[in-house]
Amino acid sequence: MLVDIYQQALPQPTYQPAIVPIPGTLKHSLRKIAIATTDAPARICGVALRVGYTGTLETDLAMYRLRVKPDDGRAAVTLDGFFILEKGVFRIYKSGD
Repeated sequence: MLVDIYQQALPQPTYQPAIVPIPGTLKHSLRKIAIATTDAPARICGVALRVGYTGTLETDLAMYRLRVKPDDGRAAVTLDGFFILEKGVFRIYKSGD
């Protein structure tokens, strides 16, 4: 449990698509998107994989899992939770949003 508390206390980077901003809706979404941090938008650091949608309407948002490759060369890790693309950045999805 100490590790979980420690990880929650660390500032988490914000991720964005590494390509031109794209909509993340049911009608218009990509299956796989290269991602970068907002601090280093030109450096690809992982991938967002579409795993579903927040609903069934054409305007509902696509949900993604983020797979990030650490700078130290270790294997890529999948971040906890589901993310939606909102205002050009990935935000954690909370049911009821």
